[in-house]
Amino acid sequence: MIEGRAIIESIKKTRASVESLGGQFKSNYIGRDIIFLPEREDYNLSDDFVRVRVNIKSNWPTKRVILTRKQTDFREIGKVDNVILSEEFDTEEEAFSFIEKNLPEFQKGFEYEREGWQYQLKHNRIFIEDIKGWRPSVEIEAKSEEELKELFDKIGILELVKDSIPKIMRRILR
Repeated sequence: MIEGRAIIESIKKTRASVESLGGQFKSNYIGRDIIFLPEREDYNLSDDFVRVRVNIKSNWPTKRVILTRKQTDFREIGKVDNVILSEEFDTEEEAFSFIEKNLPEFQKGFEYEREGWQYQLKHNRIFIEDIKGWRPSVEIEAKSEEELKELFDKIGILELVKDSIPKIMRRILR
């Protein structure tokens, strides 16, 4: 499985494009991502990060708060995530306490919100997102780089994203 993200012209046009390809709308979601990082200034958030995602609106079969630590391998098109840690909690406080006890080198850095629309297109999951303070984008989970490129071409994108969202948002929010 490979994932890729790209900037799009508009959420409305991209939703219409995905639907015209046969994409089935699955859900609308709203979340807040809280990013934790070590105190080192040179820390690369495209390589490794800890995220607490608070699901404000979601029909996903998870608890309200999900803690994830990911390491990412970026490819020419897309990326492959290695999820080192994934835990679910009922409250933010429980997640923060877990980080304090188990990942003390990580401190709360910054946060941002996102609203998204999830689609299923055959075996591919497509997430069209409005990440507050940034640009509209689409993330696709596909079986191969070739399939990912083909879907980006069919949907119509402006530009591939080569960094993680936490890295981009840290730059914007500084």
